[in-house]
Amino acid sequence: MDRRDILGGLGASLALAFASPAKAEGPESDPALESEKEKIVNDFCRDWATRDASKLTPYLDAGIEYHMFEGAPPIMGLDTFTAQLSPFMAGMEEIEWEIIRSTVMGDVVLNERIDHFVRKEGAEGPDNHFHIVGVFLVRGGKIKYWKDYNVSGVL
Repeated sequence: MDRRDILGGLGASLALAFASPAKAEGPESDPALESEKEKIVNDFCRDWATRDASKLTPYLDAGIEYHMFEGAPPIMGLDTFTAQLSPFMAGMEEIEWEIIRSTVMGDVVLNERIDHFVRKEGAEGPDNHFHIVGVFLVRGGKIKYWKDYNVSGVL
């Protein structure tokens, strides 16, 4: 299965969700709660600019499951998140995630963004800029699940 299949399925699911005339009932559909969940995700994305994984962990559930990209094994738990991302972040001169748009459906926050990773001068490898769609599950004020889909490769 390639990314077009995955994103096509995601798109079809979203189209059905938006086309459905029935509105979800319950606290998860409360616009104020949805706005709060969107803010959690947007603040989390913004704080990548600190290049400090420990500043990101307050947004994450202790049992976070993070899929960095399709086919990668998940990063499970806060300790693993910090251990794997701290060295990567330390190697960057600048990290900026430009949120293009986002939407919330209950506990799910979707955002489209451009992730900019600028390496420190003299570092090996190029700077990277990825067009991403992130899928976040937010419950109890924390991100419990997160998966990114690279929708157009490296820009």
